[in-house]
Amino acid sequence: MLELTLIALLNTVGDNFCEYRSEGNDSYKSLLLSYSDASSKYGIKEVKEVINSSSNLTIAAIAVAATKCPQHL
Repeated sequence: MLELTLIALLNTVGDNFCEYRSEGNDSYKSLLLSYSDASSKYGIKEVKEVINSSSNLTIAAIAVAATKCPQHL
């Protein structure tokens, strides 16, 4: 299995976040649903490790969201 990276996680979450927002869900619900999807895909432990080891998570997450669906920011 390939090692999960921050950018892979954020791309998965970003795609799903945009889909959930486009369906009319609020930001918080969309984020939680996207996190749940990523945990199912990569594993809870792996997702948690990437989140814990990331020092610039907020900046990277905003950049991904701004690229994928700026209309929802």
